[in-house]
Amino acid sequence: MKHLLAILALTFPLTAHADLAGDPMVLDGDTMSFGEKKVDLFGVHAPTITQTCGESGNVWSCGWEAVLHLEELVSAGNVVCVEVADSGSPNPLARCTADGVDLAGQMIDAGLAVRDETLGDDYAERELAAANEERGIWSGPFMDPVQWAERTVCACSARKKALAETAALLKDEEAAE
Repeated sequence: MKHLLAILALTFPLTAHADLAGDPMVLDGDTMSFGEKKVDLFGVHAPTITQTCGESGNVWSCGWEAVLHLEELVSAGNVVCVEVADSGSPNPLARCTADGVDLAGQMIDAGLAVRDETLGDDYAERELAAANEERGIWSGPFMDPVQWAERTVCACSARKKALAETAALLKDEEAAE
């Protein structure tokens, strides 16, 4: 019997992913870090931290708003992320909750993220509702967050780092109060 179990273990290797829990730092509207470990929210793309939305006369910092909203959601309770896929990027994809509430779904509901159509229809109805009600980025014209990131990846990396460091300092100051 022991040999059979050993053979099965070798034949079907475990692909278990570590669960992450705690108080993550929000790096972007769809990226968080638990110490050195970063994860991207599964199923969504939020505007990058430097992205703007709208048109002349009504331009707003939708990327920064996405960060602030995710920070608000994260501060609501116990955050748990379960890695579900390797995205091919440096960060694995994870389903994350705060007190059991799906963070990616909440970002979609607020209109501060779009669903990743390549990963299925998990958030299709919620995205349609946000678009129909013109919430968040759906309130005016915007560039798809993936396209924005592809166009500005080099230009915004230093600014993104500075903004993340500033956010960390503000978080430390809030904790000290």
